[in-house]
Amino acid sequence: MSFWLGLVSILLIAGVFLGFPFVARRRDADQTDAAAVYEQANIAVFREQQGQYQQQLAANEITETEYNVMLAEAEALLLNNTASAQPALQSRDGIWLLPVVWLLICASTVGLYHALGASQDQEIAERLAVQTRGVNQSGELVWDPDLLAMIAERAQARPNNIYYWTILAQEAVSRTDMLSAAGYFAEALKVNPQEGYLLAQYAQALFFVDGNRFSERAIEAMDNAYAVDSSNETVLGLKGIHAFQEGEYRLAVSYWERAMQNLAPTSASREALQSGIKQARKLSGEPAIIELTIALAISPQITYDENQFVFVAVVDADGPPMPLLARKLVASQLPLTITLTDSDGLMADRSLSDIRRVRVIARLSASGTATPQAGDWETSSEVINVASDTPPLSLTIARQRER
Repeated sequence: MSFWLGLVSILLIAGVFLGFPFVARRRDADQTDAAAVYEQANIAVFREQQGQYQQQLAANEITETEYNVMLAEAEALLLNNTASAQPALQSRDGIWLLPVVWLLICASTVGLYHALGASQDQEIAERLAVQTRGVNQSGELVWDPDLLAMIAERAQARPNNIYYWTILAQEAVSRTDMLSAAGYFAEALKVNPQEGYLLAQYAQALFFVDGNRFSERAIEAMDNAYAVDSSNETVLGLKGIHAFQEGEYRLAVSYWERAMQNLAPTSASREALQSGIKQARKLSGEPAIIELTIALAISPQITYDENQFVFVAVVDADGPPMPLLARKLVASQLPLTITLTDSDGLMADRSLSDIRRVRVIARLSASGTATPQAGDWETSSEVINVASDTPPLSLTIARQRER
């Protein structure tokens, strides 16, 4: 609506400028003088043409017969222009052309905008703003079929719009239609071949399309993505899978540990990578990873802000209180089950395998800092012997610190 109001306003302003010459001429123009000026202008044009013909004749570019014919035509045109101009300039009725010309301008403007403008893009943008708020009970985006059809049609009309191809690809991924997703990502990469995110997603889509195996095209796409962005978690995950399938377990662990650095502590992808690392280390003959699985919750008796930070730390039960492992969460994520390993370590020279007895502390921070403060809510586990099997812990934050 705002767009059309703006367009109408512009056309009205154009009408004012268009009508100004008509109004000014009716008010101020002297018809006799205007006719004289017009006649002089025609004569000047005639003399210029006559001079050009004479130059052509002198240069033997035309014959004398051709010169006479062309000069006669110019004289006739001069007489016709001068004669036809007299009534038009003497008449005051030309104002009737104003609405006709203005309507023609309006029609041509709207027509050209529909042919060359972005009215469809504007409509898509408005519908996307509503679309992003439409989620189901699982939190997944529910796509409007009509909107997707509009985007697909617009993508064909404007193939250089990388945004449309990406939307179509992401929607296809949400339906696990990886073949279509790969095609859409390929179209987007034609627009920007060096976009790291698109390269990574394209490589992953090809991996799934080819039956969860690394075909030549999947490996090529993965290597291209890695060359552009070696920190992309999707690419690192793929590189780890490829190394694992090739029996290079330690290399797989290296890739997956790097991928975990870019993931949220509570993401499902992180948990999957931890599981893969554990299996790869076992197959490589490395010592088993010591893991601490913790089911964490906040007591319903506590009043807190969902944006408050929750700090989970593993400390040496017989040593200084400096955390060996740590994870930062947000209160709104709880209740939650997390797994802590040496990948969450804070000190390179100390790991869980170096310590026999540990304690797990979870704290709801009132100040937002990792340093314990009076007023924080916390809980602490019993002493755990990490040398033996450690069953999952269950901790509920319910005790307030006094100092």
